[in-house]
Amino acid sequence: MEGTSINVSGKCSRLKLVLSFLTFVAAHASAQTYFLNGTATESDGDCYQLTTTQGNQNGTVWYGEQIDLTVPFELSFSMNFGTFDGTGADGMVFVLQDVGTDALGETGGALGFSGFDPSFGIEFDTWQNGQFGDLITDHIGFISDGSVDHAPPTGLAGPVNANINGQNIEDGEDHPVRITWDPNTNAVAVYFDCELRLVQEVDLINGIFNGQTNVYWGFTGSTGGSFNNQTVCLAPNIIASESIVAVCPGGSIELNVSGAPNTSYTWVPADFLENPNAATTLCTPDSSMTYVVSYEGFCDTDVSDTISVIVEELEVFYTSDPTSVLTCDNQTIEVDGSSNFPSGIDFTWGSSDAGNSFEANGPSASIDEAGNYWITADYNDGACMDSLAFVIELDTTTYQSSLVASNPTINCAVDTVLIQLLSDGNDALYDWTTPSNANFVWTDEPFELLTTTAGAWEVITTNPANGCSSLTGLVLGEDFTSPVVEAGFADTLTCSDPTSLIFGISVTPLDYSSTISWNWDEGALNALDPYAPTALEPGTYFLTSIFEENGCIGQDSVVVFQDPEATIDASSARFPNVISPNRDGLNERLTLYLEDSPDFPLLSIVQDFKLAIFNRWGNLVYSSQGNPVEWDGRLNDDEVAEGYYYYKLEYLIVCGDEQRGTLTGGFELYR
Repeated sequence: MEGTSINVSGKCSRLKLVLSFLTFVAAHASAQTYFLNGTATESDGDCYQLTTTQGNQNGTVWYGEQIDLTVPFELSFSMNFGTFDGTGADGMVFVLQDVGTDALGETGGALGFSGFDPSFGIEFDTWQNGQFGDLITDHIGFISDGSVDHAPPTGLAGPVNANINGQNIEDGEDHPVRITWDPNTNAVAVYFDCELRLVQEVDLINGIFNGQTNVYWGFTGSTGGSFNNQTVCLAPNIIASESIVAVCPGGSIELNVSGAPNTSYTWVPADFLENPNAATTLCTPDSSMTYVVSYEGFCDTDVSDTISVIVEELEVFYTSDPTSVLTCDNQTIEVDGSSNFPSGIDFTWGSSDAGNSFEANGPSASIDEAGNYWITADYNDGACMDSLAFVIELDTTTYQSSLVASNPTINCAVDTVLIQLLSDGNDALYDWTTPSNANFVWTDEPFELLTTTAGAWEVITTNPANGCSSLTGLVLGEDFTSPVVEAGFADTLTCSDPTSLIFGISVTPLDYSSTISWNWDEGALNALDPYAPTALEPGTYFLTSIFEENGCIGQDSVVVFQDPEATIDASSARFPNVISPNRDGLNERLTLYLEDSPDFPLLSIVQDFKLAIFNRWGNLVYSSQGNPVEWDGRLNDDEVAEGYYYYKLEYLIVCGDEQRGTLTGGFELYR
């Protein structure tokens, strides 16, 4: 009957509560529900048969409500393992799991427990599987996570004999079992046949269920090649009433305890009780009452429980302050609700703001949006209700900041930059993020610094009142690109070629604007056009370039050489026979030249030059001695008359070898 829901209203084992003994609190239901799966069936006397005398069977029975592991609990019930001893198998397991009420494990030696992870189990094993560390006798052990292996890490305690004397438990008898859990000490204990058999510290919440506090509980059983009738008997209303309960004025509440099968119950006083001699009775009080119920429990124990019934109007209130403000530091507000009723309250939460779909159930709510909210406490499906409204506000005020740099780029001209932080928050907190291995010094911390490091500079500005932050930043550039300078090359100077243009001058990269200049220690250079200078003398000439964008400097040099072995034949040196200094640009001057090479600048290699010019009457009209000259037909800035003139020249030419000569002759001067 897999998935069958069984509503039970008969006997059940009990969960005791209050300060002096263990307790388990359940929802206020008039009937408690079990779910059967696999081969499990309901049998007489509120018992559930998990397997029959057939092989490869597997059955489970689960209680319909989850159990709260933060609260101590005690469960008492009876188990029957069948009548086959030597060939009987395999056993049953009490299980805590988070799968649900339709969970079903595997058959055989796994006892129906395999497949549940995470889980905790108390194994009642009637078959020895040596590979799992089983005892040869029927035994009990604490196991976990779907494994029946008694070795760690899944084996938690045991195995020990099920019966304290090691006797066979496949005897067809009902064996009383009691299980307790105390979250304060993490102690799990199991009693079998009224004897404590195993107790162990097990962190069920954190160690087994990873912080989960509410889990399902029930039983698994299986057979393999061997088998047995295996049954667990659970008293109806196994979840007992709390020691203090509440009811609305004019309402009713069901009071419940559970004891040994077929026992009698006495409630004192009997006022307002439907049946003062039943385990479960309906109470309809008109004022607060305290009842004492006496009965026989498992293992022949006399039990006397006290249950106080409080009659009052339901009131809902907060156990934590819901007026907190949502901020960047506090993005979620936990609001805890409670009521004057000890249990049985359904809490619902909601918002009255349009568009806010917030809703929650339970006594606590996590709120992450500002708005108008309410909490409602509901007892017994509307028997009585109460609501409270509250407002959640939002504060995300941020301060704004900016970073300003004295120069956007660090370069050859500006190697230190001032960065300033400007902010509108007087009490703001600032957190700087600098480039890796940044080199800087504070001039006004945290608002001003000097740095020589390029990269991303960022500041997080935080409002200390709410933790809200804003981010500002700047990227400080870096440009140390230097000019790649080529100073070019020049021809070797000779006495025949005493000057040379410097060729091949370049400055790269071309996307920079550059200023260039020449300098030298010895020599002479005509650099009116710095990209086309003329070397007038041998020497080393330095070309320097500065990029206007970043101030970076590059330099190169060119060496102009003089060939000391160069020579020229000056034997064809001549004066022209006609000059016409009339400023028409033709034959303006009396110039010494080489007849064999009239374009050669002969005067440039003349070391000594003695010139005398006479008129036709033999009178000296002009003379020059020392440096070579070109006569322009003037005497003391006065033009001489047209006519025929005579000259006499003595010269010394040095170009390689020394060459001396004398020239005499005449020429015609006309205008």
